[in-house]
Amino acid sequence: MRGKLSRILPLGIALICLGVALLTVGCSSGKARFRFVLAATSVPTTVDLFLDGKSVQTGIGYGQSATYRTATSGSRKFELFATGTTTSPYVNASVSLGSKDTTVIAEGLYPASITLAPYTDDNTAPATGNIKLRVINAAPSVAPSGQGVDVYVVPTQQGIAGVNPQFTLAYPNASNYLSLSANTYDVIMTVQGTQNIVSSLTGTYPLTSGQIRTLVILDAPNGGGQYSLIELNDLN
Repeated sequence: MRGKLSRILPLGIALICLGVALLTVGCSSGKARFRFVLAATSVPTTVDLFLDGKSVQTGIGYGQSATYRTATSGSRKFELFATGTTTSPYVNASVSLGSKDTTVIAEGLYPASITLAPYTDDNTAPATGNIKLRVINAAPSVAPSGQGVDVYVVPTQQGIAGVNPQFTLAYPNASNYLSLSANTYDVIMTVQGTQNIVSSLTGTYPLTSGQIRTLVILDAPNGGGQYSLIELNDLN
């Protein structure tokens, strides 16, 4: 009996250790945060967003501002259905969610092609007295293919005469975050290489210390102009 126990005991201990290890791995899946924006044009209805087969947001309209939602990190299955339906999704794609927050934007033109574009957010708090601001270009028709818009961020009422743009932004890219002193800023977008302002792509944004914001450039709901900007609240 003692000999049998001496053989069985190590095996039992090994199985227990294996079970504990698997349980630890299973419980260690990290949490991620994401938000979703519908920027694909000519989609005929509002949409419902499903994540891994479960409804997480319903009745999403074009260009609707978004707040963060929590999910398990890793590769997640995103589906967009016409509101109230669960068949024939407008798009069905995997999106990787990591430790950093993610903005997921549905881009393209229905029914030709809709894609889900993930943009990694940097919500590390700005230095005291500062803000952070970035721009995402989700408007394919705002500039000729291969070109972008010039983006100016200036204290309000200053104007852009004699000022260089902070950056040029083509579809479907995101700018780096600008780190600026807290202030009220005019964001002005012009035809690349000129100071000809793109109609409706201007806005005034009062930003206080510690805030982070993302601006998203959109086509009109059915494509083309009139263009618009939506403001996403990243932090504070």
